[in-house]
Amino acid sequence: MPVTAKWLTQFFGDLSPFQIFVSLVALLTGIYTFYKSFLERARISMYPGDAVRFIVSKDGPFSNFHLMCNLINKSTKVGTVHRLEVRVWGPQNTTYDYIWNLFYKYLPGGQVVQKESDPYPVAVPQKDSKLLLVGFQSEAKQSYKWSEGKYKFKVIGWVNRRHRLQPSNLESIFHLQITNDIIRQASEPTPPTAPVFITVPIIEWERKHG
Repeated sequence: MPVTAKWLTQFFGDLSPFQIFVSLVALLTGIYTFYKSFLERARISMYPGDAVRFIVSKDGPFSNFHLMCNLINKSTKVGTVHRLEVRVWGPQNTTYDYIWNLFYKYLPGGQVVQKESDPYPVAVPQKDSKLLLVGFQSEAKQSYKWSEGKYKFKVIGWVNRRHRLQPSNLESIFHLQITNDIIRQASEPTPPTAPVFITVPIIEWERKHG
């Protein structure tokens, strides 16, 4: 008797092939349920909106920006995003670092935003999503001056991490094209009463779930 057949006979006894099939299905279902309930980790993906909205203010034209993003949790576990940061690579491979500093919301009409709160851990329920309008600020409030060219944005986040020293496990990458016209708009004097916004389309993106 082949070894496999002998092992099956010893394991299942005198069960019929149909009973063996049902038993195997039940076993695999139990293993899958155990994995989903106890072993699977939250898997959150971040999808950026169609554009980045730069804020031209006294801090400089490229020191602050708004990013609309959708956090999607495809797992059966609640995922909590504890922090988001952005690193930008410029045309000459220069780097610029940003941290989240405010959450915003659109007022009725969809043209004006206002501050909603300071950043806080964002919980995304299982099999659900969360739409965020995040304000990012240059690290240490530095004033950045950009030149014409293509810029790569890499958003990283910490999902269900105990502290920031652990590796980030959320990643989303997208690209912008900064033109001479955008540079000209950013260089114009800003009104003393309110900041000026410059909307720059996202030209391509990719993402990596946590």
